[in-house]
Amino acid sequence: MVTLPGGAEAPSSFGAAGYRAREESAVNGLAVAGGPLSAIGGFVLVLIAALALREVASLVLPVILGLLIALVAWPMVGALEGRGVRHGIALASTIAIVLAVVLLAAGIVALSVGELVVQIPVYETRLSAALAGLRDQGAQLGLAVDPAAIRAVVSPERIFAFVKPVAAAVSEAGGSMLVVAFTVIYALAGGTSFRSRAAAAFGEQHPLVRGTAEFGTDVRRYIVVRTELGLFAAVLSLALLFALGVPLPVLWAVLVFFASFIPNIGSFIAVVPPTIMAFLDGGLGAAAMVIVGYAVINFVQDQLLQPVVMGSQLNLSPLVVFIALIVWAWILGPAGALLAVPLTLGLVTVLEAFPSSQGLASVFRNKVEPTAGTVS
Repeated sequence: MVTLPGGAEAPSSFGAAGYRAREESAVNGLAVAGGPLSAIGGFVLVLIAALALREVASLVLPVILGLLIALVAWPMVGALEGRGVRHGIALASTIAIVLAVVLLAAGIVALSVGELVVQIPVYETRLSAALAGLRDQGAQLGLAVDPAAIRAVVSPERIFAFVKPVAAAVSEAGGSMLVVAFTVIYALAGGTSFRSRAAAAFGEQHPLVRGTAEFGTDVRRYIVVRTELGLFAAVLSLALLFALGVPLPVLWAVLVFFASFIPNIGSFIAVVPPTIMAFLDGGLGAAAMVIVGYAVINFVQDQLLQPVVMGSQLNLSPLVVFIALIVWAWILGPAGALLAVPLTLGLVTVLEAFPSSQGLASVFRNKVEPTAGTVS
């Protein structure tokens, strides 16, 4: 019983349990009340969060990347333990392998970009000469070509303008790589007890606990599949570019690998730079062969090897994947395009755990499935 002002005693419904019930009723009422105003308020909050995340993208990206790498590498610890390796040694071996791969990839990209920066003046001169040759050929065919109009659309300054920011970003990536490395180390070291701690705090059947496990499985499958397909396309592209004598083939093969993680437009991004380099180094014939070769590689990759990742396996609507690509690229920059699918999967996992957001989560899905449980 609770004593009210004046010494009267209130009925038991005003006790602790009663207050909890009233509070839950109020929360549930807020969840359904408001209609359009609640929707507008939610949109405004999401927009504010996106703008805030955009401002701190340079700080958040290395942490997100490190967590995803740790998530993919975690089964390696269990595999080593299954072979009789002690946990500490299995964990240290996994961390060493992951860091070696990350540092090797970063070194290849840094060296290739550095070589491209050194060669920029040479290729700027070649591009100017090539544009002048195209203009002269057009004049011979009776086509009036305005040089100013050509340079307004295609010019050495425009084409190579993106290289300097990329080179600067690569040179400044040392600090970010340290953050990625430490995130991987701490995530793998703490992953051993994370699920047990989460289950103890929320319960083994809590939707967030179960959803996180499913999210990890889906993301691992997606990244492994995309890595295999990316390596397949990168190796074939490297062989093609070597055979054609295109400059910097390793850099363009690395670009093919990373572009394979970008849904819908990755193949178009990967083909443009080597085509330009082939044109400058070997003419229109070499450029045409690069385009044809990349088209064949992409056809084999997409039609013969690639499973239906976006639909039946990850159960994300293709339209949602495309919109997510644009949104995450706007928030996090080019790296957001690479991480669009894993980040969207994580967002949908959280939305599906709460009754008030399950309807929104179903919009993201390609196929709506019954939900095992929710957070009330």
